[in-house]
Amino acid sequence: MVQEKERTGASRSRRRDPAANMGFVLGPRTETRQRLLAATMEYLRQNGLADFTLRQLAECLGTSHRLLIYHFGTKEGLLVAVVEEIEREQQSWLKSLLEGDHSLAQLMRLSWKRTCDPQLERHLRLFVEIYGHALHGRAHTAPLLDTLVGAWLGTLQDLLRRAGMTTAQARVHARLWLATVRGLMLDLLTTRDVEATTEAWEHFVAQYESLPGAPGQ
Repeated sequence: MVQEKERTGASRSRRRDPAANMGFVLGPRTETRQRLLAATMEYLRQNGLADFTLRQLAECLGTSHRLLIYHFGTKEGLLVAVVEEIEREQQSWLKSLLEGDHSLAQLMRLSWKRTCDPQLERHLRLFVEIYGHALHGRAHTAPLLDTLVGAWLGTLQDLLRRAGMTTAQARVHARLWLATVRGLMLDLLTTRDVEATTEAWEHFVAQYESLPGAPGQ
């Protein structure tokens, strides 16, 4: 009787364990979550969002969909985490340019060149899709509302102040910069017209050519 209860308890424990019977190599919770996120991003780079399900992803990663649910809650929660990671990568890339001797205009051109990179197109489309969910107040996108604009403005304001603007000027131009690049990004995704969108971006960048400061100085 006791042995039967022990077996039943063990069975229930296994059902609660999201890591049971998986091929994915586990580590500390934070480390495992980050590895799952990185693997998901690579999967989406290769396959896109078509027919994307947690079970399909888990099978490709050699893990269990229960582990994905354990770390991200839902498919939508996982996609939000992917968008947050894309945003962090973009911000880290921009901040890395501070170590170089680029003028503000040069930095802005490099930023747009990265936006036009065909390898990032799926990331951009995913970003736009999740952004739409956030604007419609979907509960799973709530964490994004604090980062989609606010997290960028501080970095852009800092770059503009380094280039010689006052704090008040930098505040206005940072928002204009972010709005312009995202508007042209939507144009690019819609029309695939790299030449026309780049020409429009060049026109926007021209107003900053005379600013003396270089971010690396």
